[in-house]
Amino acid sequence: MTFTNPLASLRALASATALVTVLPCAASQGDIDYRSHTMGAISGHMQALFDILRGKVDHSEHLSVHAVALASLAEITPTLFPAGSGGDDTDALPAIWENPEDFAERLDAFREAGAGIRAAAENGGDVRAAAQKLGQACKGCHDNYRKK
Repeated sequence: MTFTNPLASLRALASATALVTVLPCAASQGDIDYRSHTMGAISGHMQALFDILRGKVDHSEHLSVHAVALASLAEITPTLFPAGSGGDDTDALPAIWENPEDFAERLDAFREAGAGIRAAAENGGDVRAAAQKLGQACKGCHDNYRKK
């Protein structure tokens, strides 16, 4: 496509630039909300899992459901923190984007622990030890990268 009118070309460029400038802001709130919902799901599965392990409820047959859900959610967690998705209205600290290598390592530890609890639950392993490791992975991230 060729523009014969230079003024029309400038207007088209200005419109495209304005659209690109606005889109990340609109997407950012969606990213924040999605992250919040996903992290809430992780929290719910963790609480349910530990309720079972601590004997608060008698649903040991549900352990694998929670373990598989946590492992699956751990796999997508690294995608939940795109650049520009921080802010005052989130629990995510700016340190996430200031220390991306360390944050990525902590997310890797979470994914590994998620895979570990899935394997323990599906193969008759030590779910309690795997759950403790998963809890430590969560804490390792929350200590430095989540508002208290």
